[in-house]
Amino acid sequence: MTTAFERFRNGEPAAFDQLVAEYTGSAFAAAVQVLGDPALAEEAVQDAFVRIWQRGRQFDPERGNERSWILAIARNAAIDLLRKRARIPERSIDSVPAVYAMRDPDDTWQAVLASLDGERINQALQELPAEQRDIIIRTYFQGQRPAHIARQLGLPEGTVRSRLRLALSRLRSSLAPAREVIEP
Repeated sequence: MTTAFERFRNGEPAAFDQLVAEYTGSAFAAAVQVLGDPALAEEAVQDAFVRIWQRGRQFDPERGNERSWILAIARNAAIDLLRKRARIPERSIDSVPAVYAMRDPDDTWQAVLASLDGERINQALQELPAEQRDIIIRTYFQGQRPAHIARQLGLPEGTVRSRLRLALSRLRSSLAPAREVIEP
């Protein structure tokens, strides 16, 4: 069975409406996480879906899955909006699951995130080495890009990206029990 995204990429414009319905909740949650403002997040999500409409045929399934690609576009649209407004709000790690919990309760990923409370995420972050934890916080909670972080810290961008990759791998392992919610 083909997904709405595959049908859209194959030239079926009506599938785009289904794609929007399927991913709006997750895209909105990703944008709120970056922006901290639901009104701005709506604007970012709209921009993201315009980009998806324009670039949908550029998606390469060999490089990743459609969900990751769509949510990355939504997150990048939020970061772009944040930069346009020239402000980066401080976010509390404890508030992240609550942002996801306010969206569509049928979304599997929301169920996973709801099962992770802020304390568990904070604990997993505290288990990381300080340099990896700093990169994660700057990237995912402050919306900074690796190149910007590298300049700020005076490190090669490759080092920042390596630390980010290692930190994500450790977090994935540390938060693995949450996968049981989505795996049969």
